[in-house]
Amino acid sequence: TVNINLTGMMNTCATVLPYMDKQQFGKGGMIVNVTSVVGLDPSPVFCAYSAAKFGAIGFTRSLADPLYYSQNGVAVMAVCCGPTKLFVDRELTAFLSYGQSFADRLRTAPCQSTTICAQNIVKAIECGQNG
Repeated sequence: TVNINLTGMMNTCATVLPYMDKQQFGKGGMIVNVTSVVGLDPSPVFCAYSAAKFGAIGFTRSLADPLYYSQNGVAVMAVCCGPTKLFVDRELTAFLSYGQSFADRLRTAPCQSTTICAQNIVKAIECGQNG
């Protein structure tokens, strides 16, 4: 979970930044890290996933600091998606077994389709700013 949702995202940013950085090879641009509302508030059910998403948001906010943006011209934003139908239709297992009843209740929670989620990400990119 941490390798994919945090370390992988950090490695991807480190790989693409030199190609975008105005002081190196690039012309500026925007990096969009897709994260989750679970990274905004603690999740007692998905502890490791929540921790990775907290880290992704912290990393993104740090990389979006005006100190970097003013020099490299690369805006960085995090899009914190809510639950999608595809996610809640999966087999959801809680970090600890007594959280399973909460995970099971997610199946009836309001959620968005992956198409709507993608449309909202595009809208965030079009309207968004660094940060």
